[in-house]
Amino acid sequence: MVFTDSHAHLSLVAEEAGRAALDSVIHSYQEAWSTGSGPGPFIVDPGVEADDLEARRSLIGTHPFLYYAAGIWPSVEALAEPGRHLALLEDTLEKARASGAPVSALGEGGLDYYHRNGTREAQRELFIGQLELARRYELPMIVHSRDAAADTIGIIREFGSRPPIIIHCYGYGVEEIDSFLELGCHISFAGNLTYKKAAALREACVRVPDERLLLETDSPYLNPEPRRGRAATPLDIERSYALAADLRNTTSEALASLVSVNLRALIGVASRGKATGNSSDASPDSEPTGR
Repeated sequence: MVFTDSHAHLSLVAEEAGRAALDSVIHSYQEAWSTGSGPGPFIVDPGVEADDLEARRSLIGTHPFLYYAAGIWPSVEALAEPGRHLALLEDTLEKARASGAPVSALGEGGLDYYHRNGTREAQRELFIGQLELARRYELPMIVHSRDAAADTIGIIREFGSRPPIIIHCYGYGVEEIDSFLELGCHISFAGNLTYKKAAALREACVRVPDERLLLETDSPYLNPEPRRGRAATPLDIERSYALAADLRNTTSEALASLVSVNLRALIGVASRGKATGNSSDASPDSEPTGR
């Protein structure tokens, strides 16, 4: 059985686990779609560089189960010139829309004070700029936040309910989860939910209302136990579903339906949007959250 994965870097899966691993993912999800009675489980592939969308599409292809996002992770290069990279991202969005294959979300982008790739001022500029683009293009925003809970919460609060927010690879505790939920955020948990020292994450997972819950692999990172340390693919997410279902007193199958409905509502609305033209903080057990 395959499951909806709200955040998987499939081009990096090909790099880290090999092309055969990516092909296995594509085959498995295609098969689930061809044999099911309705829309099957799906995957969101996020961007990390302003202009990486076409390269990802060329490598991975177009599939009914795959949705693409475009965004700028706070890298050294992007933080050196936030304005230029934001302009590149807007150009990517315009080209995608003109081609008839618009992106379905903005991201991943946000704040990362763990890696310290640039000043906090540059990180805020890059993050706020992407939130503004997400609002203009009526897209949900996939947010990366590491060692930056207070600033992330503060910036999201400034934007109110638009754009819709997905906190990807949630890596904070119970106090922070309540703040993010008060702001209307969707919360996505990755494979580190299964790690031995992730008690705070598991407690946070229980607190998320059904309609706000998402699950992801963040492939090729954060492989759920017992394969921690190996390159992950979306085919590994079943173990996260099993644990989350146990925490929430439900079944993996029921949780799969719930997560798919939640993500489809976010992405479905986004894909129909049109631009208006108006302008512990580290992951538990010290596991890197992506880069």
